[in-house]
Amino acid sequence: MADRNAPASFTFEEWRVEFNRLATDLGDIANLPSTVNGVAVTDALEAIKELQNGLSTVLLPNVIDFEDSTSASAYRIKMGISDDLQLYHDASNSIIKHDGTGTLNVDSTSGVKLQFNGSTKLTTDTNGIQVTGNVHATGNITADGNITLGDGDTDSVTFNADLTSNIVPNATNTYDLGESGKEWRNLYINGALIDENGISMSHPTTGGVMATEGFSIAIGVALG
Repeated sequence: MADRNAPASFTFEEWRVEFNRLATDLGDIANLPSTVNGVAVTDALEAIKELQNGLSTVLLPNVIDFEDSTSASAYRIKMGISDDLQLYHDASNSIIKHDGTGTLNVDSTSGVKLQFNGSTKLTTDTNGIQVTGNVHATGNITADGNITLGDGDTDSVTFNADLTSNIVPNATNTYDLGESGKEWRNLYINGALIDENGISMSHPTTGGVMATEGFSIAIGVALG
């Protein structure tokens, strides 16, 4: 739209035509809303000014305030051609929803923290993850690599489940089962006790008690 100008040389008819064109450019003032952004307006310039103020708060807002989202068509931040990523509150929960192909990635060069009520419970770093607090898993857990349980003898490990594999030490004649002052109580076996020399000690097949001290003495005498 070109700028309108009525020079002094215009005849009255030329001035009338130019004025009508200007009125057409502005449009019918009767179509203006009575208020813009809650402010009463009476002319086009007032409406444009208030509209500009409103757009500035939309394009450069200090706070974006959404109501609770009760459907996929209202009060959600959506990204992606198919609205694959959505951020909203459903009146009960705050939700980050990924509903497309690929994965939802949270990537940071300085680590990520998950907090509960201001207290950090999980962090990521260059070594992996660090968990503060208790971990409860429903289902199976598979770990590849070494596992260290506890950082002192005040920690404990409780097995409520049955073992379904052999317990084999990492090295021969290196690790003990129990220690002085912390002995195991009863040993229930079905088979023989075999030492590193292949000497075995079988328990009674019909019941009874193995005299381990006497057996050890007998073995010592037999071996000289």
